[in-house]
Amino acid sequence: MLGISTCWWHNKVDRADHIVDEILELGLEGVELEYRITHTMYREMKPRLKKGTLPVLSVHNFFPIPEGLGPDAGSGDLFLLSSTDSEERSRAVRYTIRTIEHAHDLEAQAVVLHLGRVDIPNPVEEFSRLYNSGKVHEKEALTFIDAQRCTRQAIYQKNLDAVLLSLEELNKEAEKKGIFLGIENRYHFHEIPDFEEIGLILETFQGGQIRYWHDVGHARVQENLGIISHNDLLKAYSEEIIGVHLHDVRGLKDHLAPGQGEIDYQEIKPFFNPSIIKILELNSYRVQREDLLEGIRLIQTSGL
Repeated sequence: MLGISTCWWHNKVDRADHIVDEILELGLEGVELEYRITHTMYREMKPRLKKGTLPVLSVHNFFPIPEGLGPDAGSGDLFLLSSTDSEERSRAVRYTIRTIEHAHDLEAQAVVLHLGRVDIPNPVEEFSRLYNSGKVHEKEALTFIDAQRCTRQAIYQKNLDAVLLSLEELNKEAEKKGIFLGIENRYHFHEIPDFEEIGLILETFQGGQIRYWHDVGHARVQENLGIISHNDLLKAYSEEIIGVHLHDVRGLKDHLAPGQGEIDYQEIKPFFNPSIIKILELNSYRVQREDLLEGIRLIQTSGL
């Protein structure tokens, strides 16, 4: 079953129920409701979603956007589950529980979670410089990555502890509602979880509702930067995958339609169980309709 995230329609439609129409016209089998859907948009879509016109496969935290905020304010990192500030972390948990409740109401299978970050400066500019200068595999880059790992390692525990505390609360709510929580691998080096943290979290909540959500684009970008091997990530955690975000990558630019970039879907296909949730997560500006149609065709003919 192949679905698509509502993110592709960001700033493209006047009425949210038109999104439902277009997804059905595209021949797709489900939708992921994401964090830029406002309460007004949700009210427009909900009657048809509740009728089963279009199955809701997953919901991306935080959904819908809190009242009073516009679509551009929506973010999976609007509140940080990793925050060491108890008030902010509680707010993140509260709004995530709200997302879980909506997912349960819509009979979705999973909620996708961003877990936050380690409180260090984002080294993205230096990573980009090294990549663009072709030095990712040279000594300068390797030394830089080692230094960043040391910086992260020195203070990550307090943020990881906050994540584990948040997930303990959320796992209980997810168990009550019968919803899986997919912890997503991230784009930036300082974000949680890294490779080891994925394993630690899954082990901590073994037997509960927490699973791994694999984003192919994020994994490829981190591989391009010399941070982690995409295949190593899949080999380690493929058995725990509840869902996958499908998109393509060109260099450091992700959320392209499959076929617009460099990802070999045949190479990664063996790691994906046929039963997992498969969601196209595409950028509304970088992906035109013809690109989307070709991406759908590529995924459907790939056997994924």
